[in-house]
Amino acid sequence: MTNPFTPGFGLTPIILAGRDIAIDEFAAALAGTVPEARAILISGQRGAGKTVLLTEFRELALEAGWIDLRMHTSSTSLLEELRGQAISRLREIDPEAETSRLTSARVMNVSAQRDIVHRYEGEGEPLTVVLDRLAALAEAEGGGLLITLDELQSADRDQLHALTQHVQDLIGSGHAVAFLAAGVRTGVDALLDHERTTFLRRAHRLEVGSVDVGTAAEAIRMTVADTAKSITPEAAVLAGEISRGYPYLIQLIGSKAWQNSGDAEVIEVEDVRGARDTVVAAMIKNVHGPALRGLSARKREYLLAMLEDEGPSAVGDIARRMGIDPRNQSTYRERLIDDDLIRPAGRGFVEYSLPYLDEALRHEEREGVGSDIEPDRGVRRSHRARTNAR
Repeated sequence: MTNPFTPGFGLTPIILAGRDIAIDEFAAALAGTVPEARAILISGQRGAGKTVLLTEFRELALEAGWIDLRMHTSSTSLLEELRGQAISRLREIDPEAETSRLTSARVMNVSAQRDIVHRYEGEGEPLTVVLDRLAALAEAEGGGLLITLDELQSADRDQLHALTQHVQDLIGSGHAVAFLAAGVRTGVDALLDHERTTFLRRAHRLEVGSVDVGTAAEAIRMTVADTAKSITPEAAVLAGEISRGYPYLIQLIGSKAWQNSGDAEVIEVEDVRGARDTVVAAMIKNVHGPALRGLSARKREYLLAMLEDEGPSAVGDIARRMGIDPRNQSTYRERLIDDDLIRPAGRGFVEYSLPYLDEALRHEEREGVGSDIEPDRGVRRSHRARTNAR
């Protein structure tokens, strides 16, 4: 039996947890009920499900007959990529993409020669005209034009401004257009501070993050229920608790528990419990490690000062442990909130914003900054060596 869980970043799970309202609202936007919600900016931490939600929105649009143009921040030019994709689609769907013209004729024998003219070859028409034509054709088929951009925080600001200008022009012309972008929250916030990102600041903001533990447990149970295996209620609840509702961990604990169950038909509590350490190690390595690696000494000291508390930490206690004036701690507090590493937990209190960040910090204290949670072990011959030995 194939493992049904998808713990890789950006992979779409079988069961989406906690995204019902967002999906229903976008479906209504596509249908024209709330067209103002067609410009959406998705943000969140790594592993929170940004790309998954973007992909789900795209699939809904395609199912509704919309044409999808996917932009990539790695492109040399977003506008050239937009032009290239738009023209490629026009060549497929425009009935006027190819025309013919008379080049010679013979009157006596009534014969003629015609050349095929390809409308979208060479430089051709301005991008505005190309997009207008594509949007009109999409609408004629009952759909619209969808433009998507992932990893928004990596986009060149000037290119992004030029791209969104074309989107605004299409909207201003009355076309059915949707624009979806997703990115890491801290990078997105910094991008929105730029004076040329007005369109994005007006977009509908979706902040994705953890779901409640009960929802996580139900997502795990439903994922297993679609297979020949089953999971005990106690095991599903424990898996939800270990995941702490974080989308990446929901898939990871489900996947590891599935592996631990082997050929058994039922996933038991022991299978889930035995997966916890591996799941936490993966979270530390793949999510916390990159975030902590470039942290300043003072920010790290602030986080370490919070380790003494089992729950939320009083900012006054943190300042005392750091040996600084309580009024000065607010600078580090605000920066760490912007970094998505801590969050307010009531007046005068803060807490870690991501699951197992405390364990990541303790690991760094023991092993040093940047050390892997588990050293690689084992030796084996390479594929080439095994092939040559045959």
